[in-house]
Amino acid sequence: MFAKNGIPLYLQLKEKLLEDIKLNYKVNDIIPAEGKLEKKYEVSRITVRKAIEELERDNVVIKKQGKGTYVQEQKVLYDANSIGSLTQRLSKQKHLLTTKSISFEIIEKEEEHFVKDMLHCDKLLCIRRTRLLDEVPFALMINYFDINTVPDIDKKLNLESLYAFLKEEYNIEFHNAEEIVEAIIADETDSTKLNIGKGAPLLSLKRLSYDQKNNPIEYSNLVIRGDMYKHKIMLSNEKLSNL
Repeated sequence: MFAKNGIPLYLQLKEKLLEDIKLNYKVNDIIPAEGKLEKKYEVSRITVRKAIEELERDNVVIKKQGKGTYVQEQKVLYDANSIGSLTQRLSKQKHLLTTKSISFEIIEKEEEHFVKDMLHCDKLLCIRRTRLLDEVPFALMINYFDINTVPDIDKKLNLESLYAFLKEEYNIEFHNAEEIVEAIIADETDSTKLNIGKGAPLLSLKRLSYDQKNNPIEYSNLVIRGDMYKHKIMLSNEKLSNL
């Protein structure tokens, strides 16, 4: 059942269990006991235990003393410590992020908009997308650009990853960014597009991204379902130099 490919047996079992959980179990379902898994997959109890510990560490399952091991509600972990598109990050976690709808809007010179000051321009292009995670409504994304930096993008954009497309088509690559994370609740529009109740918890991520020369290139507003997402930020203890 398992290949001799140098990958530890418990990690191979972990992947088998994860696949089984995704196909056959719902949130709060109980998975088979260790003894049954041991017989089913013809592995040792230690291998089963280590595989389940890995799933616990990834928040896929949770053990309840004296009751068993239950499937947890899945939340995507987003590592906010380096710049990268949501699509690129989630694909590394074996999630499929697709676009349900996309629209383009030009904000003309005579129209006032706060992003124009941020990007030092007088004409904006706004891209709005509704994104699905593993075919479930997950996020609403709005990206603003100086229209002159991305000419004809509405006719060219054909990749799920906007950042990958910007690099490939326009040689635009982000070097650093400022991001504000805020807890909000879903209004009527959000609830309709994300298939959630009005007032449901959402996380808003507003980001201003810069190129290598520290020029502001893009402003984005990403709204994500709170029940499907968690945000990871690394903190460090800065050493103060002697005065």
